[in-house]
Amino acid sequence: MKRNKLITIIGAIAMCFYFTNCVNDGDFEIPSSLGNEENVKLASILDSIQAGIYQLKTIKEVKELYISGNEPLKVASKIVVKGYVISSDQKGNYFREFYMQDAPENPTAGLKVSLNLSNNYNKFNFGREVYISLKDLYIGETNSGDGIITIGGKISPTDALEIQNVSTNQLEKHIFRSENTTVITPKLVSLAGINSSDIGTFVKVENVIFPENLQGKSFVDPTEDFDTQRKIQTCQTLGFADLLLETSSFASFANKTLPSGGGTINAVVSNDFDGDFLVLVLNSDEDISMDGERCATLSESDFPTILLEEDFENSTGEIRITDWLNFREEGTQSWRSYSDTYSQSKAARVGSSNSGNASTITWLITKGVNLDTTSAEFLSFETSNSFANGSNLEVLISTTWDGTATNVTSATWDILPAKIVSDGENFKNWVHSTYVNLSDYSGTAFIAFKYTGTGNINFDGTYELDNIKINAR
Repeated sequence: MKRNKLITIIGAIAMCFYFTNCVNDGDFEIPSSLGNEENVKLASILDSIQAGIYQLKTIKEVKELYISGNEPLKVASKIVVKGYVISSDQKGNYFREFYMQDAPENPTAGLKVSLNLSNNYNKFNFGREVYISLKDLYIGETNSGDGIITIGGKISPTDALEIQNVSTNQLEKHIFRSENTTVITPKLVSLAGINSSDIGTFVKVENVIFPENLQGKSFVDPTEDFDTQRKIQTCQTLGFADLLLETSSFASFANKTLPSGGGTINAVVSNDFDGDFLVLVLNSDEDISMDGERCATLSESDFPTILLEEDFENSTGEIRITDWLNFREEGTQSWRSYSDTYSQSKAARVGSSNSGNASTITWLITKGVNLDTTSAEFLSFETSNSFANGSNLEVLISTTWDGTATNVTSATWDILPAKIVSDGENFKNWVHSTYVNLSDYSGTAFIAFKYTGTGNINFDGTYELDNIKINAR
């Protein structure tokens, strides 16, 4: 999991003390009695919400108060946020933190709570309903720019852009358990479709395998001091989708051998320490069920028909391709040709930073593709970005759009589960979308790349797009 920089300073001795005192593989009884004092405090908070003295905000609304990389925000108003705990430090894979999401099932947002409490699974057990009074606490990041929005107790004395744990004294005044512990149903997601909006939520991915080159290896590389990322893959008819499973070297299952079969993983979505890429983090190795058959996949050569291919090498200035549409829904920014100095090729590019537009929504829509002449079709493309915090890129498909600019927003568009470069990934990186199965669609389909931004000077950056292709057979 993410490690506060203080861990590095404290060193291995303190961590070993934590490990021997925190990790308990035995059963534990869910704490049900909160004690009269804690009940009274929570009741007072709930009464104050009812009376309008405190305002109950959603996790999504709280996260919107802060932009990654900014100075932490000290909450001055009487705000309360509610969530359900979806992480556990019982097996040592988390350290003085827990994650909570906004609903027991089908969550829309989650965040991290950093607190000075080891063995916190005894107090904030999996599924526990929690209320946090945010006044005088901070919203920020424990590692500036990592993209994991966190509730903390104070600003770090060594880095004004980072926050530290809610202290023991603050804990009693700000974080309250209800008597409710509910069943958490992991949200079923595709491995390729997981994105930054899923950070802090509990998900399930199916048909997962560890690559062949990891056979016989353990969850944690024995040469690593803290975290190890192991690639996980899911088979698609064409190619693999992949992500990283991150495990702490202090987890009780760190030295266990990775499963060799295929199956499912239930885990919390997070980012790596620097916020460069998304990871999945287990509560326990028991959240892995991979005793089934390993899946198989095919290659592009098995899908030789090319229904669409565009690499933008012939584009100059604003993108103008026959039968494509470069459409500005809001704002003044369009998709334009861009020469990538790292790959020595051209790409399409859009950004809203410094545009002066309060809102930027711009679409790049492909020509229509007939899906009725082939039996199976797969879309792929590559994306990159330049400090795109605050902006967003989606890939969508429509079989109802009539091809005219006036009807773009009135047509039905489905979001496709493609992998798109995340906010924090380095601008030199090009991320492959994986192969997105279009076989459930028929008729003439249009693929749209929709960019949304606000024109923020510092944080609404740029996305690049290249090598769009639809393989079929």
